[in-house]
Amino acid sequence: MLRHSIASIVALALFGLSRLIYSIVISRRFGVEVLGKVNSLISQAFLLAVPLSFFAVALGKYASEFLGRGEMEKIKSISTLGFSFPLAGLVLVPFNFYLAILAVLRALQLTFRSFIYGLHKGEVYAYTMIGAFVLFIGGFLSENYYLPYIGLLSGVAIFGFLYLFRERLFGKPSLETLKPLLRYSSFAFLGTVSGVFLIQAPYFLTEKLASPEAAGIVSASLSAAFLLTYLPQVLQSAIMPLYSYKYGKNEMEYVKRLAEDSTKLLSFIVALAVFILMLVGREILSLLFGFNLGREFYLTLMAVETYIAYNPSIVALNSTKYVKEGTIISLLGAVVSLAAWIFSISPFGEYGAVFGLFLGYLTILTGTLVVANKKLGVSLTSYTQFAVALLLQFTVFLSKTLLLLAFVAYVGIFRKEIKRVFELFKPFRDRGF
Repeated sequence: MLRHSIASIVALALFGLSRLIYSIVISRRFGVEVLGKVNSLISQAFLLAVPLSFFAVALGKYASEFLGRGEMEKIKSISTLGFSFPLAGLVLVPFNFYLAILAVLRALQLTFRSFIYGLHKGEVYAYTMIGAFVLFIGGFLSENYYLPYIGLLSGVAIFGFLYLFRERLFGKPSLETLKPLLRYSSFAFLGTVSGVFLIQAPYFLTEKLASPEAAGIVSASLSAAFLLTYLPQVLQSAIMPLYSYKYGKNEMEYVKRLAEDSTKLLSFIVALAVFILMLVGREILSLLFGFNLGREFYLTLMAVETYIAYNPSIVALNSTKYVKEGTIISLLGAVVSLAAWIFSISPFGEYGAVFGLFLGYLTILTGTLVVANKKLGVSLTSYTQFAVALLLQFTVFLSKTLLLLAFVAYVGIFRKEIKRVFELFKPFRDRGF
């Protein structure tokens, strides 16, 4: 799993950093209200990109399956179908130019990422993202708020299409390949919409229901906390093809074990990061952004930690035959968050926004825990590291001293896990990495 993940780290780290860097630069140059407004539109564009990248998730799944069978013509067929669909968003250009362009480019980026990982070519996406990141940095030379993101996403689209054409990965679409794409995407799409809605909605709903200033504060907290989500995305890019491959070979014990080990590893690493960020992160970020973050930052970290804890198991459900169950769970979480946001953002501002997010992710965690245990046999004890960490981290709302003691206690309880993590990376150190 780690071997398959290494090529993804650079690409996803750069894309994750882009939101934080963008938010810091915009905040310091134009102020917190402008930060709230521009992140609101970008979030709406990223949400709109989900229906435009309708075939993205299925594209990765079936590219991996067809590659294993050596059916290259089918890969070329689904490639043409998948990359054509996002271009439909160009019809929105006359209504809102930046919303339409950002949505189309984001949809192409999501489609290319899923497809290229399905072909086990994660290093290609890494190189593409490095080139696109140069355009992103260059965009800050302009006074246009949106140019950095347009540069980043258009860079991925341009370099991605150049690679696809060079490798002759486009072909004649067929009804034979369209049917499985439609069947899988119809459910996977709803789950993806729910997930993206939970990530992007706090930005623009806070602006609409509270104020641009509150949206700016939420933007700062989320852009930093969501950096942690790129760790599971790195692993997801590696393990989703493995889930599909092992499921195809009916090796369900492997699927179960992979879900359990991924959950334990991610929960432990992220818990350590959250403890550290709770101790010093708020002060550092307040200095970087030029305004003071409140205690909502702590709850944001805990919400993101909850998302990461359930990620391996819900990916396992979606990569096997339980995509319908995974989708229903995600939709339920989105509905719970939306209800919480409607009632809490107006009176409580940024605190209501992050509370709603935490409640939605907690709902998905509960549903995933139950269903993955029932359908895949994933052990409930896989979530022990997460549960203990979350309970101890609540001490931050009492005092930093208690949090520090809780951190020491957590390390002591799971000291064997620290040794295990180092052992996982030993083969890479032995090879000189």
